[in-house]
Amino acid sequence: MIQTSQDKSCWLIIQNNDSVLLSKNNTLLNGNDIACLSAYFTRSFQLGMLKDTEYFCAEIHAKQSAFNEFNAVSLRQALSLLTPDEYGMGVKAYSVINWDKNHQFCGRCGARTIHQNKHFERTCLSCRISFFPRISPSIIVLIHKGDQLVMARSSHFSAGIYGLIAGFVEAGESLENAVHREVKEEIGLEIKNLSYFGSQPWPFPDSLMLAFTAEYASGDLVIDKNEIEEAGWYRYDNLPGRPSMAISIASTLLDNFINVCQEKYKY
Repeated sequence: MIQTSQDKSCWLIIQNNDSVLLSKNNTLLNGNDIACLSAYFTRSFQLGMLKDTEYFCAEIHAKQSAFNEFNAVSLRQALSLLTPDEYGMGVKAYSVINWDKNHQFCGRCGARTIHQNKHFERTCLSCRISFFPRISPSIIVLIHKGDQLVMARSSHFSAGIYGLIAGFVEAGESLENAVHREVKEEIGLEIKNLSYFGSQPWPFPDSLMLAFTAEYASGDLVIDKNEIEEAGWYRYDNLPGRPSMAISIASTLLDNFINVCQEKYKY
C-alpha cells in the first residue's frame, strides 16, 4: 500500500476499468477518503506532483454498492469534471493502470515481468525486453474553405455528435503525411497549408492527439463508408452538431475556427 500524506494527496480510483470514484461533490478523493477503499486495491501507483499536491491512482474491482458514500461516474464524465491540470493526471492514471494489467507477462517469451521501481516500466528478466505505457500518436484536422469547414460522423456516434477527420499515424509515417492520407482516404479531398494547432492526451483508447488546421485544395467529398457515415461542408454558424466532449481538442479546434470566423465575417 502506498503511504501518503492524507491532506496533500489526491486519488484517481478506477473501478472495473470504465468508471471513476469521486466524492459526492464530484471532486477527486483524498487520503482520508481512501481509508475504506485500500483493501479493494488490485494495483496502485504514484503519479507525481501537481503544484503542492501529490497524485496517486488505484484500480478496484468491486460493485458500487460497496461504496455508497462515493459517486461512480464514467471515465468520460470524470475527465470532463476535472480541472485542466487534473485532466492530464486522469489520462495518466488510466494509461498506467492498463499498462500494468496488460504486461504482466512478456509478449515474446511468456515469462512474468517485474515492475521497475520509480519508473513506469515492466521488464522481462528472461529476454530483457521492457514494456512501457502505450501512447498511440493520432492526428485530427479541421479543414476549412472560407467560412465553411468539414464535419463528419461515424455510425457509432450518438445522435447530434459530429467530429473532425482523425486517425492513427502509421509506422514509418510523418504526421504531415498521416493528415494528408487520412483526409484522402476518408473523404477524398486534397488539402494545403497544413498548420500545427496543438496536442492533447486522449485515453480512448490510448492516443496522443496532434491537431492541425488545413485549407481545402481540391476534390469532391467521397466518403469511405467503412469509416464515416456522413460528412459535409458546414458554415461556422450553422453546424450539424458538436464533438462529444467539450474538453476535447476537437472542440477547441472548432471553437477557435468559430471565433476567427465571427471576427472575419462580421456583418
